[in-house]
Amino acid sequence: MLRRRRRDAGKDTRICEKGFAGGLRNRLAIRYAIQGDLRFISHQDTLRLFARALARAGVPVRFSKGFNPRPRLSLPLPRPLGVASRCELLVLEMDVEQDSAEVLSCLAAVMPTNIELLSAERLGDLDRRLPREVHYSLGLDPPSCRRAELAAAELLDQKSVLIERIDAGRGTAKKVDIRPYVLSVAIEDGTLRWAQAVTATGTARVGEVLTALGLTSENLLHRVERQDILYQP
Repeated sequence: MLRRRRRDAGKDTRICEKGFAGGLRNRLAIRYAIQGDLRFISHQDTLRLFARALARAGVPVRFSKGFNPRPRLSLPLPRPLGVASRCELLVLEMDVEQDSAEVLSCLAAVMPTNIELLSAERLGDLDRRLPREVHYSLGLDPPSCRRAELAAAELLDQKSVLIERIDAGRGTAKKVDIRPYVLSVAIEDGTLRWAQAVTATGTARVGEVLTALGLTSENLLHRVERQDILYQP
């Protein structure tokens, strides 16, 4: 915590520069849905989109210190490229306290098509919004459903499911056990639904789960939708 000294009426007073009164950081969590072509923008591009929209809306976003100040924004669980979502979360810090409904209204007026703001709530300093579980869904044709049902039964019966994970940036590959991350798989009325654990060591990639279920991830990833994210209490 950065502090500076100020002399006022002969008294030495410490002033906290952490945020507004009481040292709080004035954090806000905005829940939103992303659909259509915007599901293909990257994690960094999503942050840039919100930074520009917040500036246009006049929201007093807090910036980092130093030679290259950046808006204090974060997406607690990055969204896989191409995956639509009904439950994304943006966490931001503001310089001054503002009503969450007012921030939501001002920001909604400048957001592009295919992003819908759903709600906003104030966060306490200790509320880190760490994800612990995420739910996905995917509509399938009858042959794919039958194939996925057989693969799901086999996957859930295994103690370990090793896949080869490629790091495109480094050009390397490693073996990863995705079984501990797959919590449940169900297929009903032509819709595949599954839940994944998110831990300190990571989680399974959506494409890896699809491959383990006998599906071609390259052809289906853009049809996956993130339905819900559960956070640690």
